[in-house]
Amino acid sequence: MRYRLDPADEAEAARGNLLGGLYTGGVAALAHAYRSGWGPELNGYVEIPRDSDLFPLLSAGAGLICALFTVALTVRVVRWQIALSQRRQARDPVKALLLPPSAGHGAALRRSRPGRATLSAVLTLGVSWVAFPLVIVGLGILLTPERMGPRQEEAIVFASVSTVAGLVLLVVVGADVARRRLLAGQVRRLSQDPAFAELMPPTTAALSRYHAPVIPELKITHYAPPNDIIFGLPKVSTTRNIFGRPPLNIAYFRLFENELRMRDFVKGAFRRCGYVHLLRSAASVRQSELVRMRRAGTLGKLFVASDQRMRRELDARSFEALPRGFRIVRETGGRGLPVWDLKGGYPMSAYLCHGAYWKRAVDTLLDLADLVVIDLSGFQKENIGTGYELQRVIDRYPVHRVVVLADTDSDTDYLATHIRHAWSRMAPGSPNSGRGTRTLLVGRVPVGGHRATYHIVSYAHKRLTR
Repeated sequence: MRYRLDPADEAEAARGNLLGGLYTGGVAALAHAYRSGWGPELNGYVEIPRDSDLFPLLSAGAGLICALFTVALTVRVVRWQIALSQRRQARDPVKALLLPPSAGHGAALRRSRPGRATLSAVLTLGVSWVAFPLVIVGLGILLTPERMGPRQEEAIVFASVSTVAGLVLLVVVGADVARRRLLAGQVRRLSQDPAFAELMPPTTAALSRYHAPVIPELKITHYAPPNDIIFGLPKVSTTRNIFGRPPLNIAYFRLFENELRMRDFVKGAFRRCGYVHLLRSAASVRQSELVRMRRAGTLGKLFVASDQRMRRELDARSFEALPRGFRIVRETGGRGLPVWDLKGGYPMSAYLCHGAYWKRAVDTLLDLADLVVIDLSGFQKENIGTGYELQRVIDRYPVHRVVVLADTDSDTDYLATHIRHAWSRMAPGSPNSGRGTRTLLVGRVPVGGHRATYHIVSYAHKRLTR
């Protein structure tokens, strides 16, 4: 199965199919029995002769529907058994790793594919734009030709122009989406080119083959904050963030292709609490940026590929608070994200790393960070990069200073299984090792619920004082 089944849902669907099959089967049996002479003939207020042509059609139709219900019931029973088997496997920590997530897991990620939302909206608008004039004019010509009269040619021209305009719009948007995908693929190939790697990643960037001698118990706390703003917050400044405390250095990790969650993060409270550091994705590189570097012969400077370059990037970042107002955040990729900072904010620093260096960059950001935020919305075991970041956070960073984000469609049991698996592989020397219990905060924020992040950051601030 591609996703995990819910036994309760499958049992409910099976009961519905069973009742439907019994009802339609009973109707088919009664119709056949009455036509065959079983039971008294109906001669009351309504006479229904046994030889009526209604009964063969009724019994055949009800029998066909009953057969369909029976097939659906068989499928649901099989799925119910699979769901029970999956539930038994989920009790075993090893077998649970092999289970897929629920069907809703990754819904936001599927909507975040590059250009998918734009293409879907334009397809909806464009198809309507193309079809509506053609349908109206066609119906007018067919149904009321006398009323169209001499304006028939004008209507046909209008419909043709509208159709051509809609098709042109679809072609332009489709070409732009294809261009963005090709550009991201080109940058991704360049990031794996060894010609642009200044050094190989140090051994400290590799995961340890050994485990910590004492791994404490992990308690995962789920927090679903209300989706509203905390009023009365001060404006940000160089010395005080939106909660009146010194600004933090925040390391942000996420699935690169999950653009919707990236937008929610930028619009939320984290950028008002401190300086955000993140790794850039290939989709964030603009065509003009790539062309300019190619013409200047400095394509190698597109990627961070050494500790020296990483230090230069960190030293060059701005430490000034951003004033309140409208701005476009370019680090999100594509054309950027327009935001309105009512209380001001802090600049974001994004680092486009070479494929041979990005793991070392993760360590550098962890050494710098006061708070780590890792968004696991849509995460699956196939997301090796995000899985590495999760393991590295557990190995090198105190978990009480970590906030895990997940959208409300995410399969929290699936995420908890993989978090606990990474926890069980904790490296020696981890700040999380030792006796006792450690608590990890998982904030469940819906897509578009960036206001809820204010409550999460407020809660995380309290944990930072431990």
